[in-house]
Amino acid sequence: MSKRDIISFEGCTVAWRQALDRAGLTLGDLSFVETHDCFTIAELIEYEAMGLTPAGQGARAIKEGWTQPDGRLPVNLSGGLKAKGHPIGATGVSMHVLTTMQLCDEAGAIQAKDPQFGGIFNMGGAAVANYVSILERVK
Repeated sequence: MSKRDIISFEGCTVAWRQALDRAGLTLGDLSFVETHDCFTIAELIEYEAMGLTPAGQGARAIKEGWTQPDGRLPVNLSGGLKAKGHPIGATGVSMHVLTTMQLCDEAGAIQAKDPQFGGIFNMGGAAVANYVSILERVK
């Protein structure tokens, strides 16, 4: 643990890579992402770990509007974890339910445009437990 780079979520990077590889997708194939925004800096580091931006440039995704509803990769259309009180234990379930609602066109005012694939990243601790799910719209 003492040798870890605390501003590089290595486990997050591996989890994203494995999930996308197993799904046969790239980050660019995703319609949106629900990510674990427990802290602002964590969300920015997650952008880097998932490959949305190069290392050290996570804030660029926000500054350039990439994560907005009409951006390159909409992120946390739900408002994120803090918008719902960061429900520890229910975080992953909530993210999966919200992603499913998006893919079923049941997300109301926060609905993504014609979503096909939704990415979910959840973590525990200081990014020591990392989970990525990719959900697909089924018609």
